[in-house]
Amino acid sequence: MPTEIVIARNENGDEQRFRLVVFFQQDRWTAELTPLDERGRPVQRKVAPRFYGLSAEQARRRMIRVLEDQFDEVTATPEPAP
Repeated sequence: MPTEIVIARNENGDEQRFRLVVFFQQDRWTAELTPLDERGRPVQRKVAPRFYGLSAEQARRRMIRVLEDQFDEVTATPEPAP
């Protein structure tokens, strides 16, 4: 599953960006979310625990659902190649 950039916005227009990575680990799919600064660099700050799933999409949706509970609008797009 490709790495995605997730943009989360509040109703007042405040925006936060995250990198969402989903990978297979031992016997399950794992989703990790890393906050990004204004230049797109990772920030070492915990956002949410890892989420697990039986499929990559299930792990991904669980992580996005956490953001949807905290923000008014959440969009995800594949991370552009460097």
